[in-house]
Amino acid sequence: MGLELTVLGCAGSHPGPGRLCSGYLVRSGRTTILLDAGNGSTANLQRLVPLQALDAVVISHRHVDHCIDLIGMYYALRFDPSTVGRIPLYAAPEVHGTLTGLLSSDSQMPFDEVFRHTEVGAGDEVLVGDLALRFAHSVHVAPTVSVRVEVDGTSLVYSGDSAGGPDLVRIASGADLFLCEATWAGDADLYPEGVHLTARQAAEVAAEADVGRLVLTHIAGGTDREQVLREAREVFDGSVELAEDLALYRLP
Repeated sequence: MGLELTVLGCAGSHPGPGRLCSGYLVRSGRTTILLDAGNGSTANLQRLVPLQALDAVVISHRHVDHCIDLIGMYYALRFDPSTVGRIPLYAAPEVHGTLTGLLSSDSQMPFDEVFRHTEVGAGDEVLVGDLALRFAHSVHVAPTVSVRVEVDGTSLVYSGDSAGGPDLVRIASGADLFLCEATWAGDADLYPEGVHLTARQAAEVAAEADVGRLVLTHIAGGTDREQVLREAREVFDGSVELAEDLALYRLP
């Protein structure tokens, strides 16, 4: 079967019309994982699979547009009598503290009784079912990881929020599909350093990493999507697409 990627949410920083925040469902023949859980993304998730079907959740960083839906998942799983065991949660530093701090002090069930948390960072490797996950440092304003998912020689790389750099190029190297943030368009000098990528910068990473296919996501609400696509295609001569909620990609 290889890999299937379904976009659950692709909006940058906040939801927009028809677009929820970052969330991506990755499935192989026998393993199902969720990459990020931004605002509203788990509503789309439950259109496809029940929460209990997840073999693991991966959270790239603590910003709410990438993790806040784990609070809703917590309550959904806590009160569902069919819930058995804890869902493994692999998360960047500070994610666990952010989420547990959002739960009320009178909660009858702590966060860790629903999720089995493991902090991950650069160089960490995890096997979830038949999926091999490898993590790299991502340049951002909060501790962030990028992740590479592989099975049977097929690979998918998710940048998380990123300002690029050699670590992102290395982990994306040769990936069949590179799901990369492209928050902005136009002149990179107009934006703060070390936060996000422009479309052109994302395409430059893809070209240097020699990926097979580039899917751009996390495009900010005020960014011209057609300009994003045009600028990326000027740099990367492979397949370039813009992520849309509920879009499905099959690899290979």
